[in-house]
Amino acid sequence: RGRGEVVPHMEGRAYFADKCTGVYQHSDYLALNLLGKKMTFTVDISAADCGCNAAFYLTSMHQNTRESECFDYYCDANNVCGESCAEIDIMEDRHDGGQ
Repeated sequence: RGRGEVVPHMEGRAYFADKCTGVYQHSDYLALNLLGKKMTFTVDISAADCGCNAAFYLTSMHQNTRESECFDYYCDANNVCGESCAEIDIMEDRHDGGQ
């Protein structure tokens, strides 16, 4: 969005890729080499609705060669779209209305 922002829509996900061809290919997803490096980020979840799960995590979609039930090679530790892979949770916040 101009200033390096990623703004996923409600119930949406955002993926980082080396290129965007309009067709999902596992090899297009960005594979970060963070060994010996530092990652910084800023998150504004003030407008997140009650019940929203705002999360930032890393998965190995680049290495996943099996197309998921979501048709985008999505994988995570919970097998959400039918494919499991390594996952590193960076941040997770669930707005529950103060309950």
